[in-house]
Amino acid sequence: MKAQEKRRGVGDLARPLPKAANRRTYQTMLSSDFFEPLRRERRLAPLLLMIALIMMGNGVVSPILSIYAQTFGVASTLVGMLITIYGIGRLMANLPAGILSQRIGRRPMLFIGPLIVAGSSAAAALTGDFNWLLLWRLIQGVGSGIYMTASLAAIADISPPAHRVGNMALYQAALQGGAMIGPAFGGYIAALFGYAAPFWALMVVGLLASLTALASFEDTLSKAEIARPLPSSVSKRGMMTIPFTAVCILTGVIFFSRVVSLYQLVPQLAAERLHLSVGVIGAALTFCGAVNFLILPVSPWTIQRFGARGVVGGSTFLTICGLLMLYAADSQIMFWAAILVFGIGGGISYPAISAFTVGCLPRERYGAGMGMQRTFGDAGFVFGPVIAGALDDFTGSHTADIMLNCLMLGLATTVFIVATASGRTR
Repeated sequence: MKAQEKRRGVGDLARPLPKAANRRTYQTMLSSDFFEPLRRERRLAPLLLMIALIMMGNGVVSPILSIYAQTFGVASTLVGMLITIYGIGRLMANLPAGILSQRIGRRPMLFIGPLIVAGSSAAAALTGDFNWLLLWRLIQGVGSGIYMTASLAAIADISPPAHRVGNMALYQAALQGGAMIGPAFGGYIAALFGYAAPFWALMVVGLLASLTALASFEDTLSKAEIARPLPSSVSKRGMMTIPFTAVCILTGVIFFSRVVSLYQLVPQLAAERLHLSVGVIGAALTFCGAVNFLILPVSPWTIQRFGARGVVGGSTFLTICGLLMLYAADSQIMFWAAILVFGIGGGISYPAISAFTVGCLPRERYGAGMGMQRTFGDAGFVFGPVIAGALDDFTGSHTADIMLNCLMLGLATTVFIVATASGRTR
């Protein structure tokens, strides 16, 4: 059985394991094996710590962004630009950062990215002009894009096929954990020290992440790999494969659906139809993140039990059900049930998609490939609210947004399933 697991690559994730293996995997799912990668790979712990720190820092400023912007006396449209321009910064940085990390190593990029976030955060806290604040938010996005792309590539480097799903589940757990802690901490220190305080906190977090990369992280690329030119066979094939293209499209659609659903549809429908307070809406978003987090230990088992196609298909079905339940919700019970279903659907799919992406790429393309996938994802993040807002203005109803999300998720998942059935991965 162990030999079978070692030989099993991400390409095989499209097929479920035999029933005996399923029973064994279910037992280990309930034990401490979820944390086994931390004992097996010493470079994983500092990497996960840095991921959690950066995501916590990003969350620290989220509760006060719109309020802080209003202190500059600008229009509501410009207030929204603080979020959009951050995503644009990540879009600009993702692919170049991935390519550069392949040429100079992951460690320098993991040091530089948080350092940029720290410097721009201090500048944002000190600025007295909204145009400068927009610039510093753009630079924060660039720093975040550099770090997140390099961290994904580093995780890919240290994740052989047999351990890839488990490592990606831990990566997602660190990301979700930091994202959950950040907003509560940010709101607390803003209440105590003022609206600029979260930016100072983000500066400190960025410096801690940079120091961690410098002091305790060993590069996941060897000096020989950094100096070695890209093989001609890899250079020709690059990332132009059907499975990789399909998983990038799926990533973009998932980001689109998540940002539109959680940050536009949920608040609007909850306030307009159920008359819920801002506090309850915030608690619902936190609850969704907590469900994502708590479901992660189950995700490696589900992937081995049902295969990648089964997990992605099932998670898409749950997400679509959650969206339809949200639209039909006429009580708080129905509303919370919709959030629960939506959270489960998102949580079980993330490690499968990340691991499958790595399996589509040769090792020499991990950096560029992770950058490309994140570019698709951030494109969904940036353009999702714009498209959803335009639909609302044109139709005067949220129905179009719900239907668009369901249609896009269904089509993208169908493309992914067909592509992984006919294409090859490693």
